[in-house]
Amino acid sequence: MNNNKDQKITIEDVAKKAGVGIATVSRAINNTSGISAKTKAKVLEAIEELGFTPNTSAQSLKVRHTHQIALVVSDIRNAIMPEIAWSVEQTAKHYGYRVVQINTSGNARAELEAIHEVKKLHVDGMIILPLAYPKTLGDLISKSPVPISIINYGKKLGPEYKADIVCMSKQEGNLVMEHLLKMGRTRIAYAGAAKDMIEERYFAYERALPQVDISLTYFGDDFSLQTGMEAANYFYSLKEMPDAVYACNDMIAIGMVNRFKELGVRVPEDVAIVGIDNNSWTTLTSPQISSVTILGDECARLATELLIKRIKENNQAPYEKVEFEPRLIVRESSVPMKRTPLQ
Repeated sequence: MNNNKDQKITIEDVAKKAGVGIATVSRAINNTSGISAKTKAKVLEAIEELGFTPNTSAQSLKVRHTHQIALVVSDIRNAIMPEIAWSVEQTAKHYGYRVVQINTSGNARAELEAIHEVKKLHVDGMIILPLAYPKTLGDLISKSPVPISIINYGKKLGPEYKADIVCMSKQEGNLVMEHLLKMGRTRIAYAGAAKDMIEERYFAYERALPQVDISLTYFGDDFSLQTGMEAANYFYSLKEMPDAVYACNDMIAIGMVNRFKELGVRVPEDVAIVGIDNNSWTTLTSPQISSVTILGDECARLATELLIKRIKENNQAPYEKVEFEPRLIVRESSVPMKRTPLQ
């Protein structure tokens, strides 16, 4: 028993005495998983010998949960985002949690601010679907005071991302390019937002071609219908139009299909178009649009379950990475067909 009444015994003293880490002492005190019976007994013995008294008030504050989580998306107006948000909300509700939603507009600073200000949100955890992926995002996530799950599309993530990650098993864009090349299309264009946004989707375009003709690439301001319409205008203005377009997402694809129709360009006879996301709007256009499904509802459900599991386990479990298989849904906008010769 420690007889020095003036010396305050700390959790660090207990850890040193027991020959373990501070986190292990915390697990023993809070009776949480991740510690063997033998180690727990050693920690409790050290507590007894040193006369350590845990700060129960601080403990209570530490484990108090708000039963709220945050969902950070780029733009709720993108038709795939309501599907993801709905799945997160319904899954969270099933476990007794509510959802606070934040839109970043795909802005790098806004994505960083969402992590920086997570404590002000009074949430137990966060699900983020980044778009800009600023360089310091991974480091910031690893230092977050609350656990984070990432829904990741179009980016290779390194070990600096200390979070549960839900993603695709292979690049969605590979399926688009394989399909268009198999159709025999030779002047394949690419339409997207800035090249460094969802960059792996653009890299799939580069990898599939022996050489990229930069005149067949269009980079707009965002992933909206407007960008799709502007891309259609640009491709129409070329001396020789592309015979196919790989759209980085469905909103761009929809914008192009509608604008090409206004310009008298036939889809898919003159230009085949394929997008990514498989959002519900792709079946409302004429022609209906081919797209790669990224299983937004399933990814969102699993990301939410992983986050809530981590919250309940006090962020102690190993991080998980779960991959889903993307699948191409072929519709009217890229049905292989014989071209009608001009009369």
